[in-house]
Amino acid sequence: GSFNISKKSPRSASKLASTLRSLSFKRRDELQEDCENLQQQQSEDDPYQILETAYVAQVSLSWEAIHCTYMHLSLILAAQPENPTTYSCAAQAFQQFQVLLQRFVENEPFEQGSRFEIYARSRSSLSKLLQVPTFQVADGKDNAEDQTEPILAPDLMKLLEECILTFRVFLKKDKKKSSVLMGVHGHTGSSIQQVQSSLDKKEMKVKELFKKKKGWKSKTWPTTMEEVQLLFALTDIKVVSRVLRMAKLSKEQLLWCEEKMSKLDLSDNKLRRDGCPILFPC
Repeated sequence: GSFNISKKSPRSASKLASTLRSLSFKRRDELQEDCENLQQQQSEDDPYQILETAYVAQVSLSWEAIHCTYMHLSLILAAQPENPTTYSCAAQAFQQFQVLLQRFVENEPFEQGSRFEIYARSRSSLSKLLQVPTFQVADGKDNAEDQTEPILAPDLMKLLEECILTFRVFLKKDKKKSSVLMGVHGHTGSSIQQVQSSLDKKEMKVKELFKKKKGWKSKTWPTTMEEVQLLFALTDIKVVSRVLRMAKLSKEQLLWCEEKMSKLDLSDNKLRRDGCPILFPC
């Protein structure tokens, strides 16, 4: 995507280092050995696997980018709720982002092939599909004479919320298929199943916490920040789940899944989520 993620603060870097240290080194060694065995068995590059990796990487990057944009704008609103700055250019770009996702979901049932094959073909006509726009304020060309109603930060925030909900629909429509790796390549399948099992348990816990929030519907935006974090956690889980369904995983990608899940702490029946972005390894 075109979104540029800013450098991590020392505090964020410290949190990330702490997360990495908290991972079981024995577990990491097992995953590395398993995936190295798999790489040897699948040494020849498969064009379909290359397409799938590119698609999954873009999905992951898009989620990190739109999440960072949401958090950035949230900070702006918290610091300056009455900020008169207009965001017309950004609003137009994010509207396009949402429309392209909706168009893809509507057309997909009539297309042949898997999700990543359809995505690859669609890029010829929908070149900006899944490309999260750069977050920017209005430039000098935008003035009051050209706008009937200026787009302010709260307006852009509502649009971002709609984009995130549409992105979640896009993820849900990605047809579920069991991973080729599971139960096929011995230890590697076992490693992936262990990660998947941990993922499933966390998903159940997050959904249980959501059920306690009366009045919230999945097609509408949550009303509290606690509910927003639950929604973000479910989206994290959806993205990781899609990675685990890939036909071929590198050791770095499998470790990425573990690290991503380690950022969701559900102890004491409460969610503590570390939203610090982690770029998906290709």
